Amino acid sequence: MKAINYSAKVLPDWHLSLPEEIIEKLGLAINSTVEVTLKIDRRREGAIKAFGAWAERTEIKDGVEYVSKIREEWNERTETINNV
Repeated sequence: MKAINYSAKVLPDWHLSLPEEIIEKLGLAINSTVEVTLKIDRRREGAIKAFGAWAERTEIKDGVEYVSKIREEWNERTETINNV
């Protein structure tokens, strides 16, 4: 059995896309039967869950300003360490 790994997109009608080169390499024809193993990229789902993680934090008005403040505090701490 031939096997080729590739990433597919789910099309609006819920079908999976097959690139021409895959069709040719496997010698597929209309009504060919193929075995499919599905894997979902969980990293993307995890990243999506992280969006809005600070939404309930009232002390954070602007994310960029907040991160800049944290970096400034770390710079002050590392200067103290370097001066010891």
